[in-house]
Order: sequence, then structure tokens, then C-alpha cells
Amino acid sequence: MEAVTHAVNTINSPVDIIVLVDKVRTRNAVLAERHNAQLIERCPGTRGQRYNACANLTQASALVFIDPLVELPAGWLAWSERAMFERSWDAVALTMISTMKPSWLTRFLSADSDTLALSVKRQWFERVGGFDVEREQGIESDLLLRLDACNARVMNQAPEVSQATGSELRQ
Repeated sequence: MEAVTHAVNTINSPVDIIVLVDKVRTRNAVLAERHNAQLIERCPGTRGQRYNACANLTQASALVFIDPLVELPAGWLAWSERAMFERSWDAVALTMISTMKPSWLTRFLSADSDTLALSVKRQWFERVGGFDVEREQGIESDLLLRLDACNARVMNQAPEVSQATGSELRQ
């Protein structure tokens, strides 16, 4: 949560931090309060349903979904904000190239989803109906495909590419 808070401090837009947890515990509640985050207890249903429920809790113009098992590269959140609002991309995905994925990580990430983080403009998220409520795995990849099919401007970047091209977005 500290890494997310630090990342949030690098962007210009107001941010709502919503964290899904299996069970609200005192330690989580203290951390959430310290970092101005809202804890939501994981409800039954698919991952698509849970993520859509989180999206419905905020009126932000951009939605960001971060895989809890990975740490965002430094500056990625600010970089994706610039890509969407200064360079007119509708969605930005931080994706892991399959050959880069360590074997231990494949046990945790589903085989059909290599999306580590996804930032999408709310208007596009709503236009395609949000995440597929029937899916538990691959919801980010599915959303990206539907965005692309609707002619949204979607940028997929690998972690090392995001950092390397950051200077291009500043120009």
C-alpha cells in the first residue's frame, strides 16, 4: 500500500485508493487509514464482478487496476496518466512479456493474463461494459481486446519499455 501511495503522490489527479482484502483485519485497517485508502472485503463472485464493484465505488475519470503480487515500476502511474491525458491514449497496460515471466510467477498469474497493471479512462471502461462478470481469469486481457475492438487507443508496454520511453512522453 505504501508503494501505491508513493505512486499516487507523483500524479496530478485526485485519487481514490480501493483495496480488496479477504478479511478486514486491524492491521489492514490501520494501513488503509494511514494511506487514505478504502478497504473492501472480498465478496463472493468472479474477479470480474469484484473489480466492477470497485470501479462503481469511485467517480474518477480514470480507473487503475494493479495486480497485488507485483510492484509497479517507479513512475509508472504518472507515466500512464501522461499517456492518457497528454497523449490521448484511452488505456495503458503494463504487461509482462511471457519470456520475462519467472517460473515461480506463473504459479500465481494465470496463463492467459500477463497484465500487471491497467489504467483505463472511465468513459471507455463503461462503453465496453467493464470487466466480464463471468470471468475469473484473464479479465484484463479480455477488457483490452474489447477496447481494441471498439477502436479505443490502447497502449501495451512491458516494464522495461515503460521506463525507457518515459522521456518520450515528457516531450
